[in-house]
Amino acid sequence: MRTNIILLFTISYLLISNNLYSQTKPVTKLNKISLADFKPTSPVVDSNAHAVVLVDVGSSEFEGNSNGDFTLIHKRTKRILLVNKNAYDEATIKVPIYIGNTSAEEEKFEDFEATTYNIENGTIVETKLDKSAIFKEKYDRTRSFRKFTFSNIKEGSIIEYKYTIKSPYYERLRSWQFQGKYPVLWSQYQVTIPHMFAYYPVAQGYLNYAIDSSKGIFKSYNVIVSGGSSQSSDHYSFSGTAKLHIWAIKDAPAFKTENFTSSSKNYFSKIDFQLHSIKWSENSPTQQIIKGWIETIAKVLEDEDYKSVLEDKDGWMDDDVKRLVKDSSDLEKARKIYAFVRDNFTCTDYNASIWLSEPLKKIYQTKKGTVTDINLVLTAMLNHAGFEVHPVMLSTRDNGRVTEGAAILSQYNYVIARLLIDSTYYLLDASVPKMGFGKLPEDCYNTSARIIDKMPILIPMNTDDVTEQTFTSAFIINEANGETNGSITSNLGYYQSVHLREKLAGKKVDDYLKEFAKGYSSETTIQNLVLDSLPDYDEPLKMSYDIKLNFNDEDIIYFNPLLSEAIKQNPFTSAERLYPIEMLHKLNEVFSLNMEIPKGYKVDELPKSTRVKLNDNEGVFEYIISNDGTRIQLRSKIVLEKANFMPDDYETLRNFYGFIVKKHAEQIVFKKIK
Repeated sequence: MRTNIILLFTISYLLISNNLYSQTKPVTKLNKISLADFKPTSPVVDSNAHAVVLVDVGSSEFEGNSNGDFTLIHKRTKRILLVNKNAYDEATIKVPIYIGNTSAEEEKFEDFEATTYNIENGTIVETKLDKSAIFKEKYDRTRSFRKFTFSNIKEGSIIEYKYTIKSPYYERLRSWQFQGKYPVLWSQYQVTIPHMFAYYPVAQGYLNYAIDSSKGIFKSYNVIVSGGSSQSSDHYSFSGTAKLHIWAIKDAPAFKTENFTSSSKNYFSKIDFQLHSIKWSENSPTQQIIKGWIETIAKVLEDEDYKSVLEDKDGWMDDDVKRLVKDSSDLEKARKIYAFVRDNFTCTDYNASIWLSEPLKKIYQTKKGTVTDINLVLTAMLNHAGFEVHPVMLSTRDNGRVTEGAAILSQYNYVIARLLIDSTYYLLDASVPKMGFGKLPEDCYNTSARIIDKMPILIPMNTDDVTEQTFTSAFIINEANGETNGSITSNLGYYQSVHLREKLAGKKVDDYLKEFAKGYSSETTIQNLVLDSLPDYDEPLKMSYDIKLNFNDEDIIYFNPLLSEAIKQNPFTSAERLYPIEMLHKLNEVFSLNMEIPKGYKVDELPKSTRVKLNDNEGVFEYIISNDGTRIQLRSKIVLEKANFMPDDYETLRNFYGFIVKKHAEQIVFKKIK
């Protein structure tokens, strides 16, 4: 039997108990589509549902084969109602297929059927998709897709597809997702596991099961080991009590993605499987499947991809490296190499794997590739220049959290570089245009990363360790000519600067000025906008500009002292939340105003000063304002001392921001002196 097993599973964030039972019976055969299916009634279907999954039924079971091993048989049938054209993307299906190292090891895609159902003149009309419409699309060196698009789809169509996947990788027992972005009326998964295999089903989510059952059934499996053309074959039989599991969820609501959620993958209802061990017979030793990180990464380092990066056999990049490092300090050399890769290579995919998509030399020649390709080129160039540098793999926020204690390479979708210079470590990502040296995109901060080295240590990557600091000051005076003018200076946070640089790419500053001016009232004119450090990607931006205020000689002036910096909407809109709040960073945001009272006016109403804490020591909002008869001074400060909050804190956080929005909306009332 095979012993080199690749493990695929995702640990749960929340384990669902196994004591939830229902009288609902499992689906054994789908009913024929009826007119009623085109108008489903369910508490989870509302006017916002662009599509409805009517039924999604799958199964996985094992059978012995003639190759001396087992085959995993996965079947799936799914029906979707396309309520309107906003759901037409659902009519293009991509089924993941594991390739393996050779075509002989590729999973087999069989028994495919796809049908579109429409109502015409009160009759259900079927349109079958020809099997020739299936396309094979490569994803990376170990994975591909079977892709097809339904024909004759309209608003109100029902699409149905079914297929079977036969896999030699029985350790890759397919997971099952019960919940998605559209309501699911019935989702069911049945798994039969032979007694030789110890799988641990791991569930996550907040929905109750309609069916959660497990029972033992007698199963016998026959395996044939071929003896070749001149020898007889050996037959083996494995008999015992297999475990039959059935899980089903009825009326699963659409997963609602809220603000400040890292990835829905961490929270929607699903089941994954972890193959822990195999015991072929009572007298045979138990084969442990889970491997440690040291052993797993050692095999990665033996791979030709990583040998090409780390063994410094890349003489074809010698001229470029020598040119970049000439007459420079170590830090300057590293900066030049980093800038060369960042500014000359184009990233084609930010959701990749830890493997090169093409040979390293080809990536270098074409100057394009995945995020992993580009950062392994960076690693190779730094290594070639004599630096101590290692690849680091991580899972981005969009990709979901990894299981830190288990060596599951398939959970990682992003590779960066870690560079050591003079006892200081720098984490580098050259795949993002305008990203500074030693800076990483916000999406990289997703709990942890893992260095690809003989000692594969864990590197903390917490959003609680990142603080975005912004400071804006406004100074407004009365001119001798009667005008009221001001100067504004903003020291932006680093990531705010990154987003602004991206927005300004290919744009004129004047065009941005017009867009920026929309944050002010029509009585305000903005001019003389200056952006410092725009080409210096290592530094945050400093923005300054002048404003002219036109009060139109009104008897009463209503003036918001926050100018354009007021928070106008509460980012937490839902009445309740089931999932943690995961912000991108901590926050320290300060706005100050020093303003002369407009000539000929007096203060009739002034907002009150206030100070509010969030959970004693997790945040604070200050709004301190004063009036001495000639001048108004204001300081508004918002501080969040942590980026991650549990659902129990949601109401408190929502009320905290609600108070800020209300306070930031308050206005000073100036009244003309008569």
